[in-house]
Amino acid sequence: MPCPYRIRRNMKKKSFFNEYLGGDVFSKFSVVKQLPFVLYVAFLLMLYISNTYWAEDMRLEYKNKSKLLENRRVESVSLQAVITRLSSQSELVKVLKHKGINESVEPVKRIVIYE
Repeated sequence: MPCPYRIRRNMKKKSFFNEYLGGDVFSKFSVVKQLPFVLYVAFLLMLYISNTYWAEDMRLEYKNKSKLLENRRVESVSLQAVITRLSSQSELVKVLKHKGINESVEPVKRIVIYE
């Protein structure tokens, strides 16, 4: 003979599932009363998710700009080294000899004007 307690438990489970699956829970006043709070929480969740995506985009942009800045810094240092080398006196003499301008071998003369 089956136990009567098992039958009652099965009936409670069945009515519990029927209540939730049937939609009776949403028609009760207590659930409808808390609907604004549920919508508020959903809105906060959407803000949180969008903020996370925005922060990820900003992080990637920062990473790309850092790489670009580092590349430009390396390029700047290498160009400064080339300019320094080309502007030395010995390099200028080599370049100007091809154009027909010779280096002065006389010392610089000072011009003094007395009034």
